[in-house]
Amino acid sequence: MIDVGILVNYFFLFGAILLSASLAGYLSERVGIVNIGIDGMMCIGALFFGIYSSPVLGMSNLGFGMIIFPLILTMLSTMLMGLLHGLATIKLKANHIISGTAINMIGLAFATFLNVVLAGPLYGGAVKLQTGFISVISLGNGVYLSSIILFVVVILIAVLIYFVTHHTKVGLRFVAVGENPNAVDAQGISVTKYQWVGVLLSSALAGLAGALFLFNVSVFNGNTAGLGFLALAIMVAGGWMVEWISVISICFALFTALSNTNILTNMGVPKEIVFAIPYIITVIVLLAFSKRSMAPANDGIPFDKTKR
Repeated sequence: MIDVGILVNYFFLFGAILLSASLAGYLSERVGIVNIGIDGMMCIGALFFGIYSSPVLGMSNLGFGMIIFPLILTMLSTMLMGLLHGLATIKLKANHIISGTAINMIGLAFATFLNVVLAGPLYGGAVKLQTGFISVISLGNGVYLSSIILFVVVILIAVLIYFVTHHTKVGLRFVAVGENPNAVDAQGISVTKYQWVGVLLSSALAGLAGALFLFNVSVFNGNTAGLGFLALAIMVAGGWMVEWISVISICFALFTALSNTNILTNMGVPKEIVFAIPYIITVIVLLAFSKRSMAPANDGIPFDKTKR
């Protein structure tokens, strides 16, 4: 019974993590900027959240209600990685894949190094960053109200993104930039402005996903177990559509939650196979949906005003 409760708690947490990270990729690619650096941005987000929720700042000691401030600070701080990616892809018109790969390498290396360097001063001799925002308001059997609240918040973010991109003038222009930026530019609308907004919002949501990852594991090892890459697969399988991305994120949350409990191992499934389940399913899903998925027409192509 306890394992089932833990499974439910992990489901809500991983649902929030995967959905926010998948939406990060969606926001960037909808304006034509490929962002495979989500995992690196998540590492940075987890790092900053560990700093902002440390006992030195004292916010985690004031209860779960104070989590909003570390989360906002984390999202703003992770935008620095978005600035780097935007500088390379929008300003310098570099290859998006190379830039994203560099972001992943920088984020992982930076977070892994500072994880140990900062842990001692922030946590009084601890060897790894951690957070005090964990196991808040128990509902029994390993389920916590805080996990449910975070999941609901991310769902509301998804609903907001869907509404804005489908039912507002700004949102329709946002989507049009990724489909035909030259047509948007011909109407006197700044394409680069929308691209910068997309990249910065993408990095902010990736930072949120990283913060929620640290909330989940409570102790940070410097990486996010590849969940950023899993989120990219979810985005592709979802066909760059918010509604399908949300549904698939929730499904993958269940698989990921299962791999983090001992329910299957108690049934005789080898631990190695249990850990590999989310990634095996990722490959299967990509094979099944890759031909049907339609990326934005101008995804990954540098904007050139002269081609109008």
